[in-house]
Amino acid sequence: MSDDVQERNAPDLDGGDADAVAGGAVPGDGLGERLDAMPAGAALLAELEGLDLGALPSYELPEVVVQARRIAAHAHALETTAAAALARHPDLRHPDLAAVCRSLPEGTAFVHADIAAADLSARLLVPPGEAKMLIREGRAYGDALADTGAALADGRIDPAKARAIVQGAGDEPAHVAAAVEAEVLPRVAGRSVKQVRADVARALNRVDPEGVADRHRAARDCRVVSRPRILQDGMAGLWAVLPAAEAVRVDGMLDALARRSREAGDARTLDQLRADELVDRLLGRSQNVVAPDGTVLPSQRGWAYEDPDACGAPAGAAAVAALTGVAPPDGEEREGDAREGEPTETAPAEAAPAHPGHVCPSSPRTVVHVTLALSTLMGADDEPGELAGYGPIDAQQARAMALDLGSTWQRIVTDPLSGTVLDVGRTTYRPPAALADHVRHRDKYCTAPGCPVPAARCDLDHTVEYHPAADGSPPRPLGSTCAHNLGPLCRTHHRLKTAGILRVRQPTAGEFIWRTPTGHAFRVRPGTEEPTIHLTGRPHPPAPPPY
Repeated sequence: MSDDVQERNAPDLDGGDADAVAGGAVPGDGLGERLDAMPAGAALLAELEGLDLGALPSYELPEVVVQARRIAAHAHALETTAAAALARHPDLRHPDLAAVCRSLPEGTAFVHADIAAADLSARLLVPPGEAKMLIREGRAYGDALADTGAALADGRIDPAKARAIVQGAGDEPAHVAAAVEAEVLPRVAGRSVKQVRADVARALNRVDPEGVADRHRAARDCRVVSRPRILQDGMAGLWAVLPAAEAVRVDGMLDALARRSREAGDARTLDQLRADELVDRLLGRSQNVVAPDGTVLPSQRGWAYEDPDACGAPAGAAAVAALTGVAPPDGEEREGDAREGEPTETAPAEAAPAHPGHVCPSSPRTVVHVTLALSTLMGADDEPGELAGYGPIDAQQARAMALDLGSTWQRIVTDPLSGTVLDVGRTTYRPPAALADHVRHRDKYCTAPGCPVPAARCDLDHTVEYHPAADGSPPRPLGSTCAHNLGPLCRTHHRLKTAGILRVRQPTAGEFIWRTPTGHAFRVRPGTEEPTIHLTGRPHPPAPPPY
């Protein structure tokens, strides 16, 4: 008998003779075993909801958490099954998808799962890749990895572990995937997610050793560094997917550099030093960290974006005058004169002092867009700034970035009286720079529901097509190149719209109404804090697909 079973049979519990709690369970009287014997589903959920958690001994509360996770796993199995069913539905089967792909830019290839993923991602407000993963899981659980799907549906395996099996073996031939599953699944309950991934990799190499090189080559082609992901308090995360040997070497190098600094007396933690070394060396800030004799000097890396005044950088109204040579008129700076999105004159920040650790002249130029109110820049208030590709940052960080050496300021004014170009009619297809800047700053992100791609990395799309239809279909009114007919679209959603799989209109500038193949409609105002609104119930009669 295993240790955990022995411990369960002889717990030291309070209230062994206590009255039965709601649902018929007696605290400490084999509650975990009784619940574990129930199939995951409505009955187990009702039993859990009927428990008086305050009356249970501490030993049993973790068991309730475990059973609640079984319910979550059961729900995830249903979620993936429904996603796979959506991908199979006739409404999501385009009659001539190959022809659609031929009409799009070279290299574009859609499969029917992409149509379902586009529809589902809009409803869930998640990126299409996440919706596609749900479809991929549902297909695998209904086919080669059916035993994993059954274990998931009964809550005997966590969704993360089941997904690890799908990601590792789900795309292999059915007989290979089934053999890997047969080796990994029986012991998965006692393994962590990381261990399950390693188990799958080892089993796959044993089952199909001839495919090792091909699998690594395909995986290597998918190496990537993620875009910044929002964390709390002005922090962000970056994840790198690299060949294992190179990832281990990078990790070892960061460790060695961090430990060398610690040995030289640097007070930062190893984690802080690893992070700072990565940033300093990538951005070229490390040239003054090592003395000529090889001694590692304490880095002053931490000054940036924290307290520029302490390092001699000008701040507030004095900074505006120092950096632009123009002081604001006396008495004319009033609340409301400058709002977020109404920045500053275009001028290089040449007056900011040089500082050890700044980017060296040979480093490639990088562009970071920060939007803040003029009043915030001058220190009159502390309204948050907006960091493109990330989101809101506190005023202190925003000011420090604006005042950093090498910064360039650009004025962005949304008031029509400012002279910003908002409508150029049909004189040109490509929006002029002022109009493109206006639209990107207005919308901030891809206009599709739930899409997190920043506008700076999007195509500018004409909501109503600018060009006549290439297929010879009847003439239609053509759109103009103006603010209320332009919006940023990531490459995926741009091509889905061009293919007619997703449809969008822009009733007012910056307001987008999207409709998916299943008939769902959504109202999106991506440049505001307004939530995406699901506009439709089931259409009567059901609307046909848009293609």
